[in-house]
Amino acid sequence: MSRGRHPRRSPARFGTMLVVFVLGLLAIDFLLFAQRAANMKPDPAVKGDAIVALTGGSGLRIAEGVKLVSEGRGGHLLISGVHPDVTMEELIELAGGDPDVWACCVTIGHAAETTLGNADETAAWAYENGYHDLIVVTSDYHMARSVLVLQDAMPDLTLEPWPVRTVIDPSHLFTDYRSLKGVFLEWAKWRVTTLE
Repeated sequence: MSRGRHPRRSPARFGTMLVVFVLGLLAIDFLLFAQRAANMKPDPAVKGDAIVALTGGSGLRIAEGVKLVSEGRGGHLLISGVHPDVTMEELIELAGGDPDVWACCVTIGHAAETTLGNADETAAWAYENGYHDLIVVTSDYHMARSVLVLQDAMPDLTLEPWPVRTVIDPSHLFTDYRSLKGVFLEWAKWRVTTLE
């Protein structure tokens, strides 16, 4: 007596192939995201009414924001998402920069704890001061989601990205586990944000 084919083999094989296909697409999407972040460079001609630096990156984002004000690229800097216990003096010690810029042109925002919080804090500050064009300073791998979330909070403002290379490096995914983990988590958050 000949044995017939098991009726469940074909659907199971199709299901496995579908899973592999979807995982392949997600892997490609992640690698493209990382590549875009790794290739992101600031536009040297960019200027704005003001600048917002989102905290993180071992003070590198803040230092870059202070430098941009020193260069005259924006009249004022908001540092968004500073822990309530951190003082101006501690930020100066962490990030450095021109003391005159800190004295005249830096606002510290303590309200934000997430990127959504950054967006709300930045929008309130920008509208209160009548800014129309903001330079957004954050890590290169964090920029895509930051711009999406900030733009949603202030759709009538122009946002100019100023990416910074920080300790999580999207060009070193396969040689640095911390970078791989950090970029992967950010890609997942970015993808969820784009689907909302």
